[in-house]
Amino acid sequence: MRIADWFKKDIKIKVLAFFIALLFWLYVSNVTNPFKTVTIYNVPVNEINKDYLDENDYKLKNQPRTFIDITVRGRQNVVEKIRSTDFEVYMDYSQIKSVSYKKLTLSEPVCMFKNVTIESYNPKEVDIQLTRYKTKYFDLEVVSNVTMKPGYVMLRATASTEQIPVIQEETVVDSIASVKAFIELADVDRDTVVQQVQCKAFDKNGNEIPNIDLMKVNVTIETAKEVPVSLVTRGRLAANHIEILDNRVVEPSRVLVKGPPETLENLKEIKTEQVDIDGLDKDLSTTVPLVVPEGTELVNSPKDARVFMDIEGLVVRNFEFTKDDIAILNARNDGTLVYEIVTDKVLVQFRGLQTDLNSIVASSLRPAVDVADLAEGTHRLQLNLNLPQTGNLNLVQRAYVEVRISRTPETPPEENQAGEQQSEEKPPANP
Repeated sequence: MRIADWFKKDIKIKVLAFFIALLFWLYVSNVTNPFKTVTIYNVPVNEINKDYLDENDYKLKNQPRTFIDITVRGRQNVVEKIRSTDFEVYMDYSQIKSVSYKKLTLSEPVCMFKNVTIESYNPKEVDIQLTRYKTKYFDLEVVSNVTMKPGYVMLRATASTEQIPVIQEETVVDSIASVKAFIELADVDRDTVVQQVQCKAFDKNGNEIPNIDLMKVNVTIETAKEVPVSLVTRGRLAANHIEILDNRVVEPSRVLVKGPPETLENLKEIKTEQVDIDGLDKDLSTTVPLVVPEGTELVNSPKDARVFMDIEGLVVRNFEFTKDDIAILNARNDGTLVYEIVTDKVLVQFRGLQTDLNSIVASSLRPAVDVADLAEGTHRLQLNLNLPQTGNLNLVQRAYVEVRISRTPETPPEENQAGEQQSEEKPPANP
């Protein structure tokens, strides 16, 4: 019998037998190994493309959930073997498009076992909180509260770096208006380095922004000593000429000097090179180099000084007084002596600046002679004058007048004195 004939023989009986066997197999399978639905808890989520955050300056403010629960269905003998590590599920950070993203969608879980159906998983999205970090460089401002020793000045306070990097959340960085470093020192007289000065951030209103960890810097304080410039001259002005010191100009009048502290401590002035004024009879305007002591240097100051000297010629003015213009001082008032100025006229000469001489009024000089304690006779006395209060006015020479002192006719002569006598010159009471 051929095989084909065998399949054709009793075909109905054979089909019925197949279905009976299938039903029996299904019965046995469902009783001994039925379908079962189970939930696998704490299935780990794989994070991918996490470097995308750093590449785009994003930072996570929270720790995203990295596990989920998955419900599966399959034959009992299969699902009972499934563990949380038998799944693949991913959280892809490259989904983020802006700092406002709040959720990341998880990938569909994949089970490593065959003939298992994933019915559901929870959660399907993970909550995230993002912030975007920003890097910005700020110019550093050094705020110094430095008290210098007398005569010293602070040239500058310089930080070890000019700009401070700030790496913070974008909103924080955008709120910063300035970065400052503060130093406080007292009685400074030399260059000083202040180590590890903390930088601080401030908003536009000048308020310090807390909780920002900025770098520390070293701050160098550069100092100098301020000393006057002294003009050095050689020779004498021409005869009858003077310098009007109030009009003297030396620019700069003071300079800044740097050098070793020991040298600066003893430095009182910076002198100019010698200026020759011998025989000078007119104004002088010149430039002269400054003499800087060895080991020191000028800072923020010129190396030459501009000098101006106001030279004025002296002139003579004559004042003539008659004997009637001259007062007699300290004469005896008991009527026993008579006082008479013999000199008819006396010439007084003043030498000084024309402007000063022009200001003199003759009557203000109040010429007078002092006859205190003088006896009878003719005396040569120095003329007293009320000199004007000016430093540039002098008498050319002293002026003298003769005064005769005689007794009244009815007064007897004093003992041990007879006739007229010539006295010695009497110095003035107010020369």
